[in-house]
Amino acid sequence: MIGKGNPPEFGSSTTQLKVQPFVDPNPFQELTFSTVIAAKLAIADYLARPLAKLTPEQMAYINAVLVSTLNKQEVMKQIRDFFNPLSGTSHVE
Repeated sequence: MIGKGNPPEFGSSTTQLKVQPFVDPNPFQELTFSTVIAAKLAIADYLARPLAKLTPEQMAYINAVLVSTLNKQEVMKQIRDFFNPLSGTSHVE
């Protein structure tokens, strides 16, 4: 019967759980864009303008970057370097 009898014994018979830290810097943050579309949305947000307003050369560069990687840090570094070649400049002019 439930609730009758001796309660279970705890203490010496329990085993210790093994602790293993997360490998990623932040397990709740994605390190890569899930799709090319998601990457393009982030780039448009960074540039503060629709990608349709960019030149064909600028779009070709963005597409080339996204073909090579979807790693968020690498993509955004390359986009920053391309659109802001000199430090202190603003977003796309």
